[in-house]
Amino acid sequence: FCLQKRVKETDTYFDGGLYGIKKSGQALRVRKTVDYMTGAEESELNFKGEKIDNISMARAEFETEVRDGDVAMKILEAIGFHKAEPRVVKERWLMSRGDVHACLDEVEGLGSFLELEILVENEEGRPKALARIEEILMSLGYTMKDTTRVSYLGQLQGGNF
Repeated sequence: FCLQKRVKETDTYFDGGLYGIKKSGQALRVRKTVDYMTGAEESELNFKGEKIDNISMARAEFETEVRDGDVAMKILEAIGFHKAEPRVVKERWLMSRGDVHACLDEVEGLGSFLELEILVENEEGRPKALARIEEILMSLGYTMKDTTRVSYLGQLQGGNF
């Protein structure tokens, strides 16, 4: 794997109305990122759907850059969402090898994690991607049974989402 960048990510999650992180298993957040290598700062709005299977953290995700993360958060609050505590703050080393993306995360209050990801175009590609991820885990002495399906926010809140 080759290092692509090293960043600090601060995720602020939102709950509200009929929508709820714990109730729905979905997540809405504003992520602020600072790139330690270039000094660049950016923000994005991200929605994560429910988990697709009982093996991985696979889910539909939609995200878009926003010019000002603070303004995006004010908009969400103005339309009835409220900030979910705590914020998730992590140091992240992003690496890649072909179409496999790896993140080494140091999450405040939780510790260190390895996140492996392969983006697929459709549902038919997911089993093959999961098999490749398991091969990588096995080469490191782990299996899918050693992984967690609980998000960083869920772990910080003591939940199972």
